[in-house]
Amino acid sequence: MSSKSKRLGSLADVFQAEKLEGTIRKIRLEKIFPSENQPRQERKKGVEDLARSLGADGLLQPIVVTKQNPDDEHYRIVAGERRYHAAKQLNWTEIECKILDRDEKETFRLAIIENLQRENLSPYEEVEAMSHLKTSFKYTDQELATLFGKSRSYMTELLGISDLSKDELKACKNAGIESKNLLIQAVSASRKGTFSEFLKLVSTGALKTVKDAKSFNREEETLFSPKTLNPSESKSQGSKSGDYKITKKTGLIQIRSENEELLAEILKLIKKEIRKKFDSESIS
Repeated sequence: MSSKSKRLGSLADVFQAEKLEGTIRKIRLEKIFPSENQPRQERKKGVEDLARSLGADGLLQPIVVTKQNPDDEHYRIVAGERRYHAAKQLNWTEIECKILDRDEKETFRLAIIENLQRENLSPYEEVEAMSHLKTSFKYTDQELATLFGKSRSYMTELLGISDLSKDELKACKNAGIESKNLLIQAVSASRKGTFSEFLKLVSTGALKTVKDAKSFNREEETLFSPKTLNPSESKSQGSKSGDYKITKKTGLIQIRSENEELLAEILKLIKKEIRKKFDSESIS
């Protein structure tokens, strides 16, 4: 073998062994594909405006890609999918890319981080992305909180939003709820069976802030809670108790209590809530 062949062979070996992590190079668009697990749901939103910007100012920041299979010449996008679509719209043949050498789990996590840092994810997209990480890669709430620099309680509450059904999430979106904290309160209302009323108040503007939502949920929590008597009240009422028991039988709901005053209060609240719920005639 000639010295030239040996030299070419050694260069090829070096190239094959090259670490791609952090490398920046231009890659042909035909070799780049969007990720199958992109946290953004509206992938092409704003692409037209971005294409105009790229046409006028060029690409200011490379897109981030990865090779999940070393033997494959194609790349998957980690971050910058809108820039990719904009470049295609401009008929670019190649685009500058930063290459990461990461596995699927780490790739998806980085995509979420990139979008969160740019504030590109809606609360709905963030919840779906975190839920995907938890279910697909078996992260605990604490591990996710640590990965994203959040508290465990924050992450647990955020993931709790996924308890809402698809129809409930769609209804929240249609009602214009774009706050994570309001969505967390919607979950509380759903668990109490008052989701429809909660949403109605949001839609009419009667419930606008997280404070309003918390007040609504607190009111519903205490609506049928046992009345706790302080020592002086207990003494004045003798053997009367602040406790009650509710039982449901076929065609019948019974509420039992030794406290007549409490029973009267419960009856009043039931009438009020039924009128509010069904907008029907008063109960005689």
